[in-house]
Amino acid sequence: MKILHLEPRRYGKEVRELLASAGEVDYVEISSDAELLSALLARPYEAVFLRLGLSFTAEMMDAAPTVKYLVTPTTGLNHIDLEAAAERGIQLISLKGETEYLQSIRSTSEHTIALLLALIRRLPAAVRAVESGRWEREPFLGRELSGNTLGIIGYGRLGRLVARYAQAFYMHVLVFDTDERQLQNLPEGIEKSSLENLLAQSDFVSLHIPGTAENANFMDAGKLAQMKPGAFLVNTSRGEVVCEEALLEALESGHLGGAALDVLKGDSSWSGRVPEENPLLAFAKRDPRLIITPHIGGYALESLDSTRMFVVRKFLGVLSVVGCLLSVVGW
Repeated sequence: MKILHLEPRRYGKEVRELLASAGEVDYVEISSDAELLSALLARPYEAVFLRLGLSFTAEMMDAAPTVKYLVTPTTGLNHIDLEAAAERGIQLISLKGETEYLQSIRSTSEHTIALLLALIRRLPAAVRAVESGRWEREPFLGRELSGNTLGIIGYGRLGRLVARYAQAFYMHVLVFDTDERQLQNLPEGIEKSSLENLLAQSDFVSLHIPGTAENANFMDAGKLAQMKPGAFLVNTSRGEVVCEEALLEALESGHLGGAALDVLKGDSSWSGRVPEENPLLAFAKRDPRLIITPHIGGYALESLDSTRMFVVRKFLGVLSVVGCLLSVVGW
């Protein structure tokens, strides 16, 4: 089997040795979709290990008809044309749905708390002031997390972790989820809420919902307007769940006290390029109330080592099952 691997820096020696048992692996540094297309045309690959920042489109699938497996160490799959993959019988191997395993991956929830602290203590602006030679406290009067209310929209794995961390800071926690099953037997100190009440009462609102078509622009102008005046929005899920134009308006009007985003619309295909026309990025350059990080929530060493090993083992497991089936039918 010939395997194209697009993330050579983040797969260590042990993982590489394990993957080598599946066949011949080409580790390639690629920075654009055009380069990926060229690489696919070079050899008849059967499997491709993807990374965020590069899209795998229907055009690429047509250019590489031998590809039967796409492997991505992510829960989100919006960098892959899922419909085209299904039509061509390409099997996807990812972290999506691996609920039990993902309980041990906490980096994104930790990053959420880091963003909460950065907002309420004005950390980026304070650091920049010191770097510019200023040593003054007055512009950076902060507040404590303790006693504030955190509203968590999406009480799945990450929402639960964030709630636990927030309680350690003595925050009051409200949770909302469209799946009522997620809200059964809530721990002490965590309160189920309607969406309307959560938005109206929370000092911070943190999003932990999947980037599905149904959730596109979930946080629209209407919901942002329902948020408590001066409240803060944090998004470490997917950029597509926030209406960026409405968020910009809420910040410019002063209705929101600030926002911290680890994700923006379309960032899964940017591959190192920041679109100059993005108005949120322009706003962040001139106003410290908006903090943006480059989709690094899950980008922690321990998480990377674990998830890369997991998807390689999952891939080898799929190949083993396929091999057994083929031997049974006599192929």
